[in-house]
Amino acid sequence: MAKIVEVTEPFEAIKRWRIIAFREMRGDSKREDRPKKLQAYIMGNTVRPFFSRIDKNDSKYIKTHRMIIYGMLNYSKSLKTITLRASGYNLGRHLAEKGLIRSIDDLPQVFINQRIGLLDIINESFNNMKVHIYECMSCYGIPNIGMPMCDFEAGVIQGALEALIGRNITKEKYCWGLGYSFCGFEVYFE
Repeated sequence: MAKIVEVTEPFEAIKRWRIIAFREMRGDSKREDRPKKLQAYIMGNTVRPFFSRIDKNDSKYIKTHRMIIYGMLNYSKSLKTITLRASGYNLGRHLAEKGLIRSIDDLPQVFINQRIGLLDIINESFNNMKVHIYECMSCYGIPNIGMPMCDFEAGVIQGALEALIGRNITKEKYCWGLGYSFCGFEVYFE
């Protein structure tokens, strides 16, 4: 497990990212760069602004995670989706069952401590939620490849929220892999 870090300024980083996300959701800007094929070099050498300040080894951690994703993508897209979603789901449930996530309010700090990304709860109601992740470990900085990449993160959200609230469906709507500069998830409770 990653070293627990007391972070005092993630809120400033989230505020800056939220402005970019809302601008892109309105359609004001979106990256259209589309490589013909996802290359291994695209998956590595990522420096996430917030996380590289709290952990100088962040890019090594990210490179390892992404090379696993890249290997799965070269073998089977469906294998990548199933394996990463299940892994994230199990982690999310485990963190909630062990008491590291006791409420929805704990999610942002746990995502920082685990180096998953900067989690921002945009909207929540009785039967759904909208969640953004900035500087996501699975996709931050990759080009628009025409597909979402954050199965692991969706699984963590789904597993944690299922343990806390109940069954849900978590879908990724926005992603760096789709040309956005953030990851956006919609959660629907059953």
